[in-house]
Amino acid sequence: MMTRKEFLEEVMKMANLRDLKQADDAARAVISLTKLIIGSKMSQKIAKISPPDLREGWESIKPAFPNKPIKIIVPTGPGGEDAEVRGIASYVQKYLGVDVLIENIVGLWGKVAFENFQRAEPDGYTLISYTFPRSIIIESMGKTNFRTKDFTPIFAWSIGNQLLVLPPDTHETFDEFLRAAKAKTLTGAIPVKGGTCHLAGLLLANGLGINVNWVPYEGSASSIAAVVRKDVDFTICLATALPSWIKAGKIRLLTVLPDRRGPYFRDIPTLRELGYDISYVTIRHVIEAPPNTPPHIVRVLEEAFSKAVKEPSYIEWCKKNHVLIDPLNAQEFRKEVTEAYPRIEKFKEMLEK
Repeated sequence: MMTRKEFLEEVMKMANLRDLKQADDAARAVISLTKLIIGSKMSQKIAKISPPDLREGWESIKPAFPNKPIKIIVPTGPGGEDAEVRGIASYVQKYLGVDVLIENIVGLWGKVAFENFQRAEPDGYTLISYTFPRSIIIESMGKTNFRTKDFTPIFAWSIGNQLLVLPPDTHETFDEFLRAAKAKTLTGAIPVKGGTCHLAGLLLANGLGINVNWVPYEGSASSIAAVVRKDVDFTICLATALPSWIKAGKIRLLTVLPDRRGPYFRDIPTLRELGYDISYVTIRHVIEAPPNTPPHIVRVLEEAFSKAVKEPSYIEWCKKNHVLIDPLNAQEFRKEVTEAYPRIEKFKEMLEK
């Protein structure tokens, strides 16, 4: 087998290069791109069968992607839906080898962020994270200049629990809440119009036969704060937005929607346990790339998220923040996107009101 020097001499000769340094630079550029295309597993196999000095050179070269910070857009204000992606970002950084930056973009319930994302360069450096199927819900509410089915699925890593949240000194039980809601029109906070909690609230009100005056906010933090101030009677929000409020004793949780609480909130009844069988949709925290992102870039990103969710310290963080890990790879996530469209279509009339 040839040595590294012999290899570079051959490259210099074949490419008509000036010296060994130029040959080394050219070889590194080609190998960097090759490692990106073939993926880490094949790259490791090649390293194992290479002579020691060639192996050292091969392993020292990073894949061509990524080589600069990656931005993840979150289509809400800070303090709510972005909690989960901020929680996993540092672990993803470890496997990508570059900084992962979070950018909150608000406007028209997230529609602005999704439409900008539709036009983003498919180079892997701009991603979007949100609670799926929020994007499809927004599509169902009116005309948009984006299509979720055009986005490139990367990974889904958790399922979202939603809870009915009230001030701590109002109704002590769900039955008390329901009696009050039957007696008069209550005011409910929507963390984000067109969001998954918006749909959950509409389904809850419809299933219980109650009227609600809905007030939209710019995220879970502001909607919970409205409950604490008693500007509204209740809100529905994701479990990950609640830990600090629970610890401070500023809110009361009445029920988990609809029937899956996982290891958390064991003392809080689910709607189904209370005798209400109301239709809901599965909520997932997801990461996507723009339309037409190349498969070799998807593979790098998917692998980083897949490894991140297995990190012991991340798993411990999930336990503290009420996160239910339930990963889907890119292919599984794409299948769920396809299946979600007809499910959301059934609620279109309700969303358009």
